[in-house]
Amino acid sequence: MNNLFRAVLPILAGCAMLVTGVAQAGAGGATSIANVALGVIDLTPQDGGAGFTIDSIDSRLMVYTYNSATGADFHPIVTKPAPYAAGQARLALDAATADATTSGAVGDVSARATAGAGLGLNHMSSAESEQRLWLTLAPHTLLTVSGDVLTQATRSLGDGAGYRVFSWASVDITDRDVVTSTTLSRESALIWGEATSSAFNNEFFTLAFANPGDAAMAVGMNFLAYTDVTIAAVPEPSTYGMLLAGLLLVGAAARRRGHPRHSQQI
Repeated sequence: MNNLFRAVLPILAGCAMLVTGVAQAGAGGATSIANVALGVIDLTPQDGGAGFTIDSIDSRLMVYTYNSATGADFHPIVTKPAPYAAGQARLALDAATADATTSGAVGDVSARATAGAGLGLNHMSSAESEQRLWLTLAPHTLLTVSGDVLTQATRSLGDGAGYRVFSWASVDITDRDVVTSTTLSRESALIWGEATSSAFNNEFFTLAFANPGDAAMAVGMNFLAYTDVTIAAVPEPSTYGMLLAGLLLVGAAARRRGHPRHSQQI
């Protein structure tokens, strides 16, 4: 039985390290929308007059860390660049970074985040870059929006790794009353319990939104790039399996020790 315990103890020790969050791994994510172009198609070319005007443009860049166990935010940084101006919000800690940027061009938003185990269990490193436009769309005009969208998530899967990575990009076009809308949504995600180290999406997109009426229409457009990395608060499912197997072996040995076999003398 001593040999059995010698075999089981390393398993239990390794599981205990994972349960207490001792980890050497790291993770990161990136999201961006770029090279955006706005265009129009005249739905009634015989009349002419198709087009649009941009009435306002606002950007908001935010980075922060968040503790899901306590609900506490700390080190939040928010930047609001002037219209068409470049801007950056940046957070740099010993075990995490977060960057939200824009070049000021229409639709140009980017969010990146990284985190290591030193950030602490339940903690998230997050970046969010958002740009909002209001336009006036002329009658009988089809508005087109095109560009490049990227979402990426990576993590290492060494001993003690427990990282959730989520990268999300969205483009939304809607009328002022939010009755009609057109939406693009893309994501790359790595969730707990999956033996996957990377997810990647990079594509060219095109959206369209129509004003078929005889009056001008107020249209809102929103570009969002979001990325977060969260340190696992619980061990991976495979860890539970290793822990359970070790405990079963120890329990079986204890039962055998508590109920020795009886021999009969003839």
